[in-house]
Amino acid sequence: MMPDFFNPNEHADIIIPMYGSLHMLTLVILLAFIPLLILLREPLKGLCASQKTLNRIMVGYLAFDLFYWVMIWHFQYMPLYERFPFHLCASLSLLLPVSVLLKRYDIIRFFTPWGLAAGFIAFVNPGYVRDLPWSFAFIHYLVRHYFIFILPLALYIGKGYSLNYRLFRRSMTALALYASFIFCVNWATGSNYFHLGKYNPLAIPFLPDSLTAWPLVLPTFITVGVVLIHVIYLIIALSEKRFRKTGEHS
Repeated sequence: MMPDFFNPNEHADIIIPMYGSLHMLTLVILLAFIPLLILLREPLKGLCASQKTLNRIMVGYLAFDLFYWVMIWHFQYMPLYERFPFHLCASLSLLLPVSVLLKRYDIIRFFTPWGLAAGFIAFVNPGYVRDLPWSFAFIHYLVRHYFIFILPLALYIGKGYSLNYRLFRRSMTALALYASFIFCVNWATGSNYFHLGKYNPLAIPFLPDSLTAWPLVLPTFITVGVVLIHVIYLIIALSEKRFRKTGEHS
């Protein structure tokens, strides 16, 4: 019998309150990684220059994620089909590390906005509210969503890629089209991928509930995602400009 600590099934009641101290702490930590990675750009360059080190990190993460899938199967988490293949965060948590292992950094660059959007939204509207604090499900939620947010951003900075707004725009357009496709899948099957189904718990504190109710949830999801990811894009662009100026005067 596996200990209850590993049981990923959610509880009937909300255990971790939305916008409570624990929720806000996890969100603040996520946002703190943006300036932290920018400040640590030189050590990051050394880390990202070692493919062997990156491979070890990716294999370690994939082993951790695989254990989560085993726990989901063992404890019969339902509905199991909504965890894969269309679940955005679950898909990115496999696509991004595998791309690193295959040295396909072009894939990482294209999907960087997806990782930033998925990671950020996952903490603005967290799915861990029905988990026990510091249970395996809660810890996995934090690790997975920090990972898909931090990894592409760290590689972007550590590899020294310049921001390409044309590529950024293409990626965001592809994400909007994919979200629209998932919306239609939910409509046809009654599922709730991306929290874009008819019975979704999505809530955005600065918007009225009517805008997150079906079917307005789709344009709301796309609009808020585009705006927030552009804010992150501007932060990185401004930091790049600052570091270029510093380099010119040094």
